[in-house]
Amino acid sequence: MSIRTIFVSGSNQGEPEFNISGLGMNAVHQLAATPNVLVFMGSRKLAAAEEARAKFASDIHASSSVVPVQLDLCDTESIKNAHDSVAKVLKEKNLGLDVLVNNAAVAGAFTEVYAVNVIGTAALTEAMLPLINKGGAILNISSELGSLIHFTKRPPPPIHLAYSSSKAALNSLTLQWGIQEEEKGSGIRVVSICPGFNATKLNGYTGTMQPSEGAKFIVKNALEKDGKSSVFIHANGEYPW
Repeated sequence: MSIRTIFVSGSNQGEPEFNISGLGMNAVHQLAATPNVLVFMGSRKLAAAEEARAKFASDIHASSSVVPVQLDLCDTESIKNAHDSVAKVLKEKNLGLDVLVNNAAVAGAFTEVYAVNVIGTAALTEAMLPLINKGGAILNISSELGSLIHFTKRPPPPIHLAYSSSKAALNSLTLQWGIQEEEKGSGIRVVSICPGFNATKLNGYTGTMQPSEGAKFIVKNALEKDGKSSVFIHANGEYPW
């Protein structure tokens, strides 16, 4: 069977004091447990990714593998090096990249949030795009808070100015990248995904879902080989933009 190749950014986050792993780490773990998958584990610190991989090494399917990749979305040289590392592995195996999962994100002040959630994510996508196979996918991990229509309702949703607006910007990129790929006829689908309100460090562990549950929806879409493009989806359907 053919190998499914997937890159996940922000994928080593773990919360040992709460015995919780982040969405990205759970997604990589679940993907690696699937047959015939090569998953690249993007992490700001390479040692952290290697440590994370060791925690679920016994669950990695015999036909699958996990390759840690150093990636700092605020460092253009790191993004270039990540591209080169992935390209080298793919070339050795005579493969292209099937799926890019833009999972890395932070909350906080505007400067840091936009540097990671928007600017860094856009730079990574542009760098990896030449590696993505025809018929592949770009999955942008967004949030319900990125849907503008929710802020027209009363009572309004929680106000997180930097984070919410950064996810709205990411959703705009989803639509524009989707148009670009449609015009190129690449068959690459571009989708925004809301994995639900997961208890992670980003929200102070106040989420109503465990990240292992939210990751299942990311994994499902990463393994699918077809589907709609330019949509904003969650487990129960589509969100309005």
